[in-house]
Amino acid sequence: MKSTSFTCRLALDLSRGRDGIVSRRELLANGASARSISDAISRSQLFPVFVGVYLVGRPHLTRTGLLRASVLAAGAGAVLGVRTAAAEWGFLDHQYPIEVLRSSGAKSRRADLEVEGEDWRPYLLVHRPRKLPESQIVFRNGLPLSSPARTLLDLVSFLPRQRFRKAFMEADRLNLLDDLALVECAAATRGRRGGAEFRATVQRRIPNVQGAASLLEVLLLDLVDRGAIPMPDVNCRTGSYRPDFRWSAQGVLVETDGYEFHRGREAFENDILRSNRLRSEGWTVLRFTWRMVNESPDEVAGIIHRTLEKAETKSK
Repeated sequence: MKSTSFTCRLALDLSRGRDGIVSRRELLANGASARSISDAISRSQLFPVFVGVYLVGRPHLTRTGLLRASVLAAGAGAVLGVRTAAAEWGFLDHQYPIEVLRSSGAKSRRADLEVEGEDWRPYLLVHRPRKLPESQIVFRNGLPLSSPARTLLDLVSFLPRQRFRKAFMEADRLNLLDDLALVECAAATRGRRGGAEFRATVQRRIPNVQGAASLLEVLLLDLVDRGAIPMPDVNCRTGSYRPDFRWSAQGVLVETDGYEFHRGREAFENDILRSNRLRSEGWTVLRFTWRMVNESPDEVAGIIHRTLEKAETKSK
């Protein structure tokens, strides 16, 4: 029978580069005995995260470690999905529960160990998709994730329409979306909750969205897509500056990075100076904040539209 010290050394080797995470199945497959694993747990050398999944050497579980443990706990073929995958891709804010996709066998459960800095044990939520083709699985930082397109397909069933639209636009802005992958996912929406919304969103992808520097700019481009304002130049150099939006013929610029998007007063004052310089060069400069564009899009569109019309009238 292998000793506890052998099992601990083995656990350290297997967990290296994996945030200290190892599974019981891996230990047994590499020569550890069931009794030596139990002894290592009783001696606080292995800390159970889920049944059959351990943190080696210390009870300080990181979020990345929790993600790795969640995939191992769900079993072979499991991948991070839905809101957790969207958060890992960077187009949705989400912490818990940790969501995993696996076709069969796995059970949802609460972790046995708290994440470092938290005072409660996170929940592992397992979804059982009818199909998860290999083409829709991507490894990122050593973790299996559903692809961005597949993540959005699953996400549409869980989010309110407006929040889903923002997640889709942010994924597009980050240049994560592939036309063929979107078409493949759209073809699989029949009978799925939110399928019609997903297809409609794919069909009206916003022009120039990859050129937008922030989600706030993407929301303003959505006004273009809806026909509320004409298409501008996006992030094109104007003298020594690169304004967010420019209508050259009318001499109108729009900036969308208000004060709340800056970390200090110096950046705020630099923005004011930039706007003043552009005005001195003959440009009409409009500024909008997140709240304005997000909560009052029609009013923002009206202001831009009237400003453009006024500029055209003056030029005649």
